[in-house]
Amino acid sequence: MLHTAIDLIFSPHVDNIVAKASLRAKLMLSVTRSCITYQGFFCVFVRPILEFSSVICNPLLKQDTVKVESVQRRFTKRLKGLHNLPYTTRLSNLGLDSLHCRRTKADLSMCYKIISNHACTQFASSFTFSLSSKTRGNSRKLDKFQILTVRDGHSFAKCIINRPTWNSLPDSIVLSSSVATFRHKVNKLHFSDYCDN
Repeated sequence: MLHTAIDLIFSPHVDNIVAKASLRAKLMLSVTRSCITYQGFFCVFVRPILEFSSVICNPLLKQDTVKVESVQRRFTKRLKGLHNLPYTTRLSNLGLDSLHCRRTKADLSMCYKIISNHACTQFASSFTFSLSSKTRGNSRKLDKFQILTVRDGHSFAKCIINRPTWNSLPDSIVLSSSVATFRHKVNKLHFSDYCDN
């Protein structure tokens, strides 16, 4: 079945970028398997393929998330001295986040930009603030949407709101004075609760 962009079904796109990134990663491994070289090569030449426009086409289906993550998972496993280590340990040794975690951080940054009027889109057309009196979370909590279709589930507004991450952030982060400050604070968070695969 042929899907169009308006369907917001991204599995064909995921298959395409995974194939392209995997081929490039394989070519890199034929040259070197040095961990130090990995830091530059993979992050510059492979990861951008998997992350381009991730805010728009962040995989919703588990099978697509696994496919994207498998590129970095396989690559790190083939580096010298890391073969027998668990994936999370390999990432820790390399000072990297999982790709899923990086997409979550990108989504949060975009959400902050929209709410703080740093993006070329109107807040009212994307989100509504929650009127809930619950004290947990932050003062910029967003109302959740009911997801009725696959298309609904893949739209950015409904995706970011129906994940627990934004509403769980403290005021000290969501009320940041700038995008740079917001990103800095988010990067300092321990994201295991949000980003585990």
